[in-house]
This record gives sequence, structure tokens and C-alpha cells, in this order.
Amino acid sequence: MPIVEVGGRVIYALQPRQFECYQQTPLFAGIKAKRHIGYGGSAGGGKSYLARGVATAAAHLWPGSTGIIFRRTEGEVIENHVNKLREEVPNTFRDEAGQERTFYNWNGQQMVATWWNGSRTYFGYLKQESDVFRYQGPEFDWMCFEEATHYSWNQVNWLRSNRLRATVKGSIPFVLYPSNPGNQGHFWYKRLFIQKAYHETERAEEYAFIQAKVRDNTALMERDPEYLKRLEGLAEPWRSWMLEGDWESGMGSALLVKRKVHLTPAFEPPSHWIRFGAFDWGYNHPWVFGEYAVTEDGDVFKLQTLTGRRMLPHEIGARIARAVDVGRLDYITAGLDVFNRQVARGENTPTIAEQMSEYGIYLSRANTDRVFGLNNLRAHLHFDDRTDPGLRFMDNPGNRACLDVMEAMVLNPNDLEDVLKVDADDYGEGGDDMYDETRYAVASRPDRSPGNFQRPHVSAFSTEALAADHKRLYRREEPPELDNPRRQGLTSDFGEIF
Repeated sequence: MPIVEVGGRVIYALQPRQFECYQQTPLFAGIKAKRHIGYGGSAGGGKSYLARGVATAAAHLWPGSTGIIFRRTEGEVIENHVNKLREEVPNTFRDEAGQERTFYNWNGQQMVATWWNGSRTYFGYLKQESDVFRYQGPEFDWMCFEEATHYSWNQVNWLRSNRLRATVKGSIPFVLYPSNPGNQGHFWYKRLFIQKAYHETERAEEYAFIQAKVRDNTALMERDPEYLKRLEGLAEPWRSWMLEGDWESGMGSALLVKRKVHLTPAFEPPSHWIRFGAFDWGYNHPWVFGEYAVTEDGDVFKLQTLTGRRMLPHEIGARIARAVDVGRLDYITAGLDVFNRQVARGENTPTIAEQMSEYGIYLSRANTDRVFGLNNLRAHLHFDDRTDPGLRFMDNPGNRACLDVMEAMVLNPNDLEDVLKVDADDYGEGGDDMYDETRYAVASRPDRSPGNFQRPHVSAFSTEALAADHKRLYRREEPPELDNPRRQGLTSDFGEIF
């Protein structure tokens, strides 16, 4: 279906799935259109061609407007868009009077095409978080985050919230998000376009997603019929991502997680199984607490995941103690930051660990080595035709949220032996805090040993022994009441309690 015709010449024509996406934009539907349109899923769906078609249509339908197409690096945006647009779009055209006119001028230094009617199409890149500030000057009537999952939510949200606005009469700002599954932005993309789980500031009626697979691209199938076979030969999870556009198949490239394998119906563990906990502290970032049970063979089940943010230590302690029978836990492993002591002006500030101990939550130092933790977690998640995974998650909302995070973990491009550090968004979602807590938990367990039907030997320096010593040193006679987070023990004899 043609969408850009100039001087009797069709410049861009879209295939059915591409045109279905175009119909959702304000360029076609006007005021009733969607403002945020996801497109793609699998490889070969014609995402890049669609982006250039939309860019050219916007430039001509909204004279004087400004838009931008993003890719991850400058080289990618030049190779995938700048060069191809200059091949696809002629430099000149003949108007109705038969006069030859310049179609657009290209400025390579500013990476912008200026069209005959004053519209401008920029080409940008977002490799680093700080790259968003390259674009804090211009205002954009439309944006296209091509391969949208390559970007963090902070990048996307900052740009679309700050720089997206109508600059000419008649334009209706919108954003196009063509992408495949995987990469660091998988979590937010899946939330918006697949799960449709919107925050209070997001309106469901503004969002749409058009699934496009390689088989929908008839031009590619005719030009390269072997491409489909090459996709079928990919290893998982890339095969499911690129061939089927499956957003539920081991989403991150750092860990292979399959819900059909790793998620199990909830059950009550036998009383003789080891019980333990893991804790990752945070204030602006979410805090996370996990409760675990260990079988006789050393397999680990995550029973539940608790989380929250902007809570003080006594509030966190009370929340955990209400949800978990902490007295049954053999130990609780935690990140090292809870043990940091601040000493200033002669004042000795209690550590997070000391404050948590008032609620019967006795923390011991976790093995926080990131590379070891990643490989150890991979080993526990591993499964094949003959072996079940050594780590499974009971099916409940907290553990499902944890799996969302685990699935979205990708490798750090600057250190391929570690995962990419990802911060949570303004709502406390999408960060790697649940991954860190689970990593601490699994790192506290010995290697799996089939047939081990007894509790592991406990040495004087083991995590369990150290936690027991900590209990003996810090346990109070009576734990504080959970409905009063302040330190207990004062009575009315001492006057009014504030």
C-alpha cells in the first residue's frame, strides 16, 4: 500500500502488517490514533523500512515538522537508515508544473535531512545513558526508537516526556517502537505492549502493538527464501525471539529461564527441609527479601519474594516478620551494604543489620562476587532432558515478578562475564534488585549433590554457624511488637511516649 507518492512516483509502499501499524499512527487516523505504537517481535518483519516510510510520510504530511529515528550507535543509524534512505528517496522531484525541485538536503554533520517543505528528519543514537542530553535542544513531533529494547526505560521515558511535543499546526505527537524481544529494555517493552500493565500516568487507549513475523514480509521471503531456515537453526532463546517473536522465552541473554520449567505450583515444604532467606537492601532502589527451602538432594525452591521501596529499616523488618516465620530460617544472607557502619562526629550509627535484628532477622554476609554469582546461578537454573533445574520458583505474584527480572538480564557489553547493571524506574520496576537477591541466595548453598539426604556439615566458619552466633549475641528477650516499629521496652512510668 503506497504511503508516500511524489511527482507520480511511489517512494514508500507498505506490506499488510506494516500498513496495519501505519494505520494506528496520527498520520493516518488523526486525533483517534494511538500515541505509542509497538511493532515487530520477530526478525525480518520489515521494522527499519517501516520506520523510514513513517519518517518520510510525516515530513510531507506535516510541513515544517521535526522527527527523529534512534538506533543504539552512530554507525548503526548511518548503516541502517541514513544510507538506505538516501538510496530509496530521490534528491529531486518534478512538481505539478513540471519544474524540477530539490526533494531534501542532507547535513551529515548534524545528521539531519531537511525536506523541501521545511520539515526535518534527524537520525540519532543512544549508546550511553547520558546520550539523551544530545537531544535536549530540538522538539520532536514524532520519535522512532528502532530496536526499542536496546534502550533503558530511563532513556526512552526521558526523551518522550521532555522532547515530544507538537511544533506545527496539525501535528499530533506520537512514538513508534519497532523491536525484537531481549536486551536491556525487554522488561519495560513487555510491560507496555505485551502485558499491557500500565501505571497511573499511562493511558491504555494510547497504546497498540502489531505483531509482525518474518513470514509476513513477502518481499524478504521472495528475495531470500533461505532466511527462514537460518532463523530455525538458531539456539534458544534466540530461535524463539527471532523466528516467533516470543516474549516469554528466556528473555535475557545472560540467563536461560523458561516459566514452564522453572515455575512450579506452590506447595508446603516438609518440615525437615532447610529454610533460609536472602536480602538485598535498598531505599530509592527496591529492597528484596526471598524465602527459600532446600530438599534433601540440595535442590532449592524459592517460596516467595517480598519487595518494597522508600521504607526505613524498622518498616522493612516489620514487613518481613509479618510475612515470614523468621524463627524457622536457618540463616539469612545479605549484601554487604547492610553491615556498613557510619561513624561521624563521635556518633555511632547502627547498621541496617543491627536494626533488622530487632525483628528477629539476623543477617550474615553474602558472597557478592558478581561473576561467580552469575555462573553459579546459571548452574542452578540449568536443565536438560535428564536433569531438572536446581532452582525453581513457586507460582505466586512475587516470584513471577522475580522471573520477569531474571528473564530480562543481559550481559554487560564491557564485561561479558557479568550482567549489565540496570536501575529500577521511577516506579521501582525493571531494576536488577531481585536478580541480586536471588544471586546471594544461591551463592550461599553448596554444590548440588544428588543422594545427599542429610543436612550438610556445618563448620565453625559456615554461614549457618556465623548466623547462629549472631542470634546469640543480638537476640532480645522479647521481640518488638510488629505494629510499633520503634524500639520497645518503654512504659508509661517514663512519661508519654512520642
